Amino acid sequence: MTDLRFPDTFPMPEIPGVTVPYAGLHYLRPELLLDFISVSAQPLISVTPIAVLYTTVGVLQRIDLRKIPIAIKGRIIYPITSLSMPALRARLIINGPFKKLKFQGMLIAASGEPSVQNMTLIGLALEFTTRHQP
Repeated sequence: MTDLRFPDTFPMPEIPGVTVPYAGLHYLRPELLLDFISVSAQPLISVTPIAVLYTTVGVLQRIDLRKIPIAIKGRIIYPITSLSMPALRARLIINGPFKKLKFQGMLIAASGEPSVQNMTLIGLALEFTTRHQP
């Protein structure tokens, strides 16, 4: 009988001091280095950005992203963008060999766009995929 391995996909777990909970998801705070072992003991095969959390004048808001899995191979710098929020300038840095990732981002006003002066980037929700271990 052949051993079939199906992927297991799960959202970012709660990690005190590293994630921010909102509407059932946990958002990785910007500029924090996340070790893969904090997420799963199983080897990760991909990471999928799900949503960005930000505040506008103290009100939390979420922007959903196109859910495109990023295969963990080598060092990857993946741009995080949203048509509904052109002020977002962010990237997800995945370092496969060292089993770490980091979310970096900021909000910058583009010409003709309402000011982002009162907006703050809070975090990025991620989904992880591992190989299923029978």
